[in-house]
Amino acid sequence: MGCSILSHIEIVLINHLKVNESDAQSAKLLLEKIGALNIDFLPINKEGYIFWPLNFEVEGEVVSMEGKPSTKVSRDYRANLPDYLRVVAPRAFDIFGDIAIIKLPHELEPHFKAISDSIVNSNTNISKVAIDLGVKGDYRVRKLKMIHGEDNFVATHKENGLTFVLDISKVYFSPRLSMERNRLSKLVSSGENVLDAFAGAAPFSVTLAKQGAFVKSIDANPEAENWAIHNYKLNNISEQNYSFHCSDVENYNFGSERFDRVIMNNPTNSLFYLPLLSDLVKLDGFIHIYHIDSKEEDFDIVNMLGDSFICTKVRKVHPYSPSAHLKVFDIKRTKH
Repeated sequence: MGCSILSHIEIVLINHLKVNESDAQSAKLLLEKIGALNIDFLPINKEGYIFWPLNFEVEGEVVSMEGKPSTKVSRDYRANLPDYLRVVAPRAFDIFGDIAIIKLPHELEPHFKAISDSIVNSNTNISKVAIDLGVKGDYRVRKLKMIHGEDNFVATHKENGLTFVLDISKVYFSPRLSMERNRLSKLVSSGENVLDAFAGAAPFSVTLAKQGAFVKSIDANPEAENWAIHNYKLNNISEQNYSFHCSDVENYNFGSERFDRVIMNNPTNSLFYLPLLSDLVKLDGFIHIYHIDSKEEDFDIVNMLGDSFICTKVRKVHPYSPSAHLKVFDIKRTKH
């Protein structure tokens, strides 16, 4: 968020999710479920679109624009900080269960307590604050440091009518992808065979199995297997609809098994596995590959996979850095 003073009027720029008017209520419900809707500001209706104010960046078309303040009491934790700290403290943070996960530069370390106290005091649903030190290692696990509350990273996250419990410091899970999981749940049909190639705690797997798909989840992290099976059971998924295999996907023996749909949520290394996993897709089946793209043009499907595949949809999921976005590519197999 950026601020400037013009003629003693404060212009508050915040991120908004841009959606069609027809999708406004469903988008609002999803944003509320994941704690992304910023109730300190009002939605903006403009030229056939609704702009929902955000607490943090989500997938979809995010636009930075002047916010329309609500008359309700603000939950912006920075309002309780001294002026000198308010201008440097980041507004956005992720929420996993009752844990706020925030990126704070090292130079703010003397102020960690003031910032974390203010976050907790401004948000009744948060009791812990952890610093995000980045994703580390082959298991894509966030390195976290708890700076407020009990040093325990197990929490309960709810989205799209499902419940997930896991240790966010030991297994991969992205709360920001809840809307993307909801999108795929509307594309899958009951009875489909689905491969979740980099499953983590299995939020994609659970979401699609709940729709009646038969899901094979693969992840090399033993902690992922433990939490995934727990979450399958927690959401009353029949054991006939899922299996979890603790393995690197390139070392797993698929034999003659083929899939109607393959989920590839490994954004920093997904293209490496695309040729391998594309061979597992049935005719008219789909690959959903998540890829960090710093270019305006999309990668060339034909160059990578030949003319047996076409890209049917590309969408920006959420910003990854100032110069890159996480994108999802829906790729369909049209020939053997």
